[in-house]
Amino acid sequence: MNPFVNPFIPGGIVPLEKIIVDRKRASNVFSPLIYEGGSVGVYGDRGLGKSSLLCYIAYPQTDWWEKYFQNHIFVAFNCQDTVIPFTPANFWCQAVWHLNRKVKAGPLKEKCQALLTQEEGSELNQHDFHDILDTAAKDKKRIVLVLDDFDYLIRTDSEHLESTRAFLQGLRSLITRYSNKANLVVATRRSLEELCKPVTNLSTSPFSNGFTCYRLQLFREAEIHQLVHWIEEIDQPRFSDDEVKYICHLSGHHPQLAQIAASEVFDQRSETGAPLDDLTPVGERFKSKARHVFESLWAAARDVERMLLMFVALQEQNGKIPQCHYDLGDLPVIFSQRERELIELADRGLIRKRKDTFIWEIFSPIFDWWILKEIESADPERLDECRKVWGSLLTQKQAKRLGHLVDAARENKEFIRKFAQIVIQMAGWTLPIFG
Repeated sequence: MNPFVNPFIPGGIVPLEKIIVDRKRASNVFSPLIYEGGSVGVYGDRGLGKSSLLCYIAYPQTDWWEKYFQNHIFVAFNCQDTVIPFTPANFWCQAVWHLNRKVKAGPLKEKCQALLTQEEGSELNQHDFHDILDTAAKDKKRIVLVLDDFDYLIRTDSEHLESTRAFLQGLRSLITRYSNKANLVVATRRSLEELCKPVTNLSTSPFSNGFTCYRLQLFREAEIHQLVHWIEEIDQPRFSDDEVKYICHLSGHHPQLAQIAASEVFDQRSETGAPLDDLTPVGERFKSKARHVFESLWAAARDVERMLLMFVALQEQNGKIPQCHYDLGDLPVIFSQRERELIELADRGLIRKRKDTFIWEIFSPIFDWWILKEIESADPERLDECRKVWGSLLTQKQAKRLGHLVDAARENKEFIRKFAQIVIQMAGWTLPIFG
């Protein structure tokens, strides 16, 4: 029996040859790097493909490489995994070390090795890297630093605020000098403007100035198409329309969740044959396999964002929770008061407007269920903390009503269990059929 290798990648960085990047996105991230000092900030929640996109940037495709980047040296590393512990000197040491690995014998390599072997106690800094840029320019080379998990280096607590400000100013000096400028590409969860706001003061330009910032989004239909076609690479039958719809249904077009869902569909087909008549086992496994993604999305949300996500999830169940007669008439008022936060959640892909309505809904019905489970499993201490948050964001009357609704939802465990069954069976959801 010939083994079938699952072509989908539910965790980790997608291999370079499989990274899904359309022409528009490629143009968005590469165009600024053509010019001296041009820099790119990529941001978005975990699972949207930041690390994969940075890998794509660090190894440009042939058409971009041959036309624009033959004299560029792309130096890529993950700040969280390599700059340990974080100090400015450790960062510059890692930057020089990774550059040294990339270059061949010559003046630039000699410069890197001299810096890496200098006397103990001599710490590297941005001035050393300025010398490196000048050395590279003599050989008509330009250096591009590609820095993943860059937010690890932005520490804004009182103890590290001044050192962070000085470090960012030093790094920014590489792209603002008069000649022989470097290029920077950084990946963060939140935008650079937001992350660096605490370290910005009136006497210095914001670190984000000069960056073209690009927010990663959920997959579009064409990208889902490209993903599910991976199965044809191993001479397996194409996914059926129902299987593709189910992948979209479970994942809400979230890139990592789509990988997980497609992987589970593939595994189920390997067990029972294709196409699948019953997709329920896939949904059951998906709930477990996707848990860490949902936990990450929830952990990355602020208190007010979690409150709004709970509101949206509970709104979906209006009138469905037994023995709960709570009137959700307050929600339009609350939503209008928190429109900015709702738009931010929508931009991040966590909520969306239901088709042809103004009603918000969670991007994935499985995440909707997960939020209800989060409410159900909350211990009294966590609920007390939630009530404190509600009390600071809502009127006393609104907060009290919300508390009653949450209590009713927690007490109706059978309802939440049945809701999970409905979600997994995809009952009541209509999604476009992919050709």
